[in-house]
Amino acid sequence: MSDVSKGPSQEPEASGVIVYVALLGMLATGFAFTILTVALGLIAEEFEVSEGVTAWTVSVPMLMSAVCLPFIGKLGDMYGHRRLFLIGIAGSTIFAALCFVAWDIWSLILFRVFTMVFAGATTPSAMALIFHSYTAERRTQAISWWSMGGPGSAAMGLIVGGPLVDFWGWRSVFIFQIVVGVIAFFFALRTLPETPKRKAVFDHLGNTTLILALCFLMFAAGSLSEEGVSSAVRWSSVALGLGGLVLFYQIERRVAEPIAPPSLLKARNFSAPVTTSFLIQAAYLGGLIATPMVLVGHFGYSISVAAAMMLLRTMSLTIASPVSGQISTHFGERFAAVSGVVIQGAGLMLVGVGVLFTSVGILVAGLVLQGIGHGFALPPLSSIISTAAPASQFGAAAGLSKLVGQIGSSFGLSLFGVLLAYPAEQMGLPMIFTIGGLLTFLGVLPAVMIFSSKRIREV
Repeated sequence: MSDVSKGPSQEPEASGVIVYVALLGMLATGFAFTILTVALGLIAEEFEVSEGVTAWTVSVPMLMSAVCLPFIGKLGDMYGHRRLFLIGIAGSTIFAALCFVAWDIWSLILFRVFTMVFAGATTPSAMALIFHSYTAERRTQAISWWSMGGPGSAAMGLIVGGPLVDFWGWRSVFIFQIVVGVIAFFFALRTLPETPKRKAVFDHLGNTTLILALCFLMFAAGSLSEEGVSSAVRWSSVALGLGGLVLFYQIERRVAEPIAPPSLLKARNFSAPVTTSFLIQAAYLGGLIATPMVLVGHFGYSISVAAAMMLLRTMSLTIASPVSGQISTHFGERFAAVSGVVIQGAGLMLVGVGVLFTSVGILVAGLVLQGIGHGFALPPLSSIISTAAPASQFGAAAGLSKLVGQIGSSFGLSLFGVLLAYPAEQMGLPMIFTIGGLLTFLGVLPAVMIFSSKRIREV
């Protein structure tokens, strides 16, 4: 087997700058997600709509960003990931400015969609830049540091969001995003190297088919908690979505430049980590909405105290991510990934025990374990896909893997929302977290099928 994971590398100093700029880009484009969840009530009040409609300013942009990821990753492979990263930062910042002047809820939702789609360009581009700039031996460590951007953005939302909204209103969120975006753009413009470009014919038919199929499936998942959607409509959406995926695969087998190369989908070091990522992302994001409701409704804490306690989970994830790189270097990505999945599953189970016995100490321990486990698992899962993809497909592989992770997140949000809607006598609160733990433990099965990095280098 040839070492397809090795691409052009930069000097160590330049590579370090790449990680820092990629990290800044994620902070600039990702923190508004958690800040807006704080401000939904104020937005609903100003625009005189329900909070359910206002929640679309978070959910709809996340879904649309997800379905565009394969398309975006492919564009980076074709035209260069530095260029795409810069376009993503610039577009996200411009539409954040338009969000600031939104005149009704629909204009806000529309501008948020474009903000998130452009922001989505930074993730596969950042991963591809790191893949190109680091050798296989150092790549997981770099991904581990870059992965801190996700929880760092969430932490920034929890820490900064409240004071911003309280003192200057919800529109100030976008002023903050504009400032950070401008800083990130100029750092990226000065420091990032360009990746090799490929001349290719874009797969418009495949991309359109994939977007439509995923929209049907995401609608079906999102409608689980909506009583007004009939079962016939829901199941029809499922059928159309699954049929669309089958058609998409057939299209990809026949086109010269597929968005999702069948050889990549069949590679164990791609399919195994993305399957595990889907499961652990679903459980982790499901816990994100369930735990605050439990802390406020069951334990009686205020929203600010609940947010501070949730910050413990985010901070433990932030600390665990770079540690994961060290574990992967010494013991291999498979060991780090499996360990992280098990720890996250144990953390969810422990939160269920804390709820059962109304023990805040046990619950907090469970939150910390969730963060540690998620931080251990995600970097090696992200890095290992590079061993399945040639350098020319790094963008496509990164986009597809991120897409699956975001679909898992959407699925988890819908699943836990449905579980929380059940009456307490039918579905006790501890059982919800037990289900999340079992969903996480399912991720061990594909994770153990990953080829270790040491074995790949020896072959």
